[in-house]
Order: sequence, then C-alpha cells, then structure tokens
Amino acid sequence: MSERQKVNLRRMVMLRVPPERVWSAMRDDLPSIASWMKGIESVTRLEHAGDAEGVVSTVHEWRASAGLPSGMGRFVEDGALTWVERASWHEGRLESRWTVESRLLAGSLSGSGSTRLEPAMGGRGSRMSFEISASLGPGALGPLGQGRLKGGLEDAAATLLAKTLQDLGAAVEVFLNNGATGSRRALSAESSQHR
Repeated sequence: MSERQKVNLRRMVMLRVPPERVWSAMRDDLPSIASWMKGIESVTRLEHAGDAEGVVSTVHEWRASAGLPSGMGRFVEDGALTWVERASWHEGRLESRWTVESRLLAGSLSGSGSTRLEPAMGGRGSRMSFEISASLGPGALGPLGQGRLKGGLEDAAATLLAKTLQDLGAAVEVFLNNGATGSRRALSAESSQHR
C-alpha cells in the first residue's frame, strides 16, 4: 500500500481592507491581531528579521485555548496546544510561505503552505488565498499511524489549520478597522456579518 500524499486544501477570504495594509499588519502585528481571534490564547513573536532582498522572516509561537470539556484537561499535556510558525514574507508578490510544527504527537504533526494577497473590490479590498498541506510523520502513532487513521488525522489537521487562517483573516480586518480601541466582542459581531 502506498503512503498517502499530503493533504492539500485551498481557502479564500475576502477583506474590506486594501492588500498592502493587510500584508503589513499580518507581517508586523500578528501578536496584536491574534488577541482578536477566538480560541487563540496568545501569539508570541520569537524572531522578525529582513534580508537584503526585502524578504522578512518571522517565527511565532501560537498557543490555543484548550476549550476542553470539564475533566479532560488532565489528559492534555501542558503546551500540547502550541505550535511554532515560521514564515518568509515576499513583499514584491504579497505572498508568504510558512511552516507550522505542532507539539502534539511529539512534534510529528506539521503543516506548510502559502498565503497570497491580491487586490479586490476595485482596489478597496483584498482577496486572501491560502494553500495548506498537513502531514503526520512516520511512526507517530506506531502501527496505527497508517492508512485511514493517518489520513483522517492529516485531513483534520489541515481543516483546523484552514479554519485558523480564515479566522486570522477576519481578525486582521477587525484589527485594522478598530485598532487598539476595539475589543474581542467586535470580532464576534464582525464574524456574524460575514456568515
């Protein structure tokens, strides 16, 4: 039986903010934007550096809120809902390429992809497109880590990552429209308008 190929998902979010503003906010203000995201406890910047060609490299640690049913928290190791995201931001084409490494399953669950911004709505808005892959490393689940179970976990991880990126898009728009004077409640109201 051949090894299952990586999961590939494509998603898109439309924002009512020009792409250049979205781009710089996502690249430079991610920890502040994340405070507008439901289910994200924190995002911490670990690195932010540019090179001579204008490519900015960032490293962030994301921590999700557990949101587990009562009593289930004892089964989830502290820090298990944490992942490290490494991104390269290519200014000229408004595209970032990134990887994520989860602490779940001893770091065997990972993802990669790209985020691209394009003008929309006559230049007054942005189309944010994502391409996402997720994979479970060999041996992560022992003999269970093959076939349908492995594929199901990769599908679930890619879907969760896609949802997080779509939520990030909504949070960027709220952050740019409300800045530091707004509150998380604004994101809930804004999100319900998009549905």
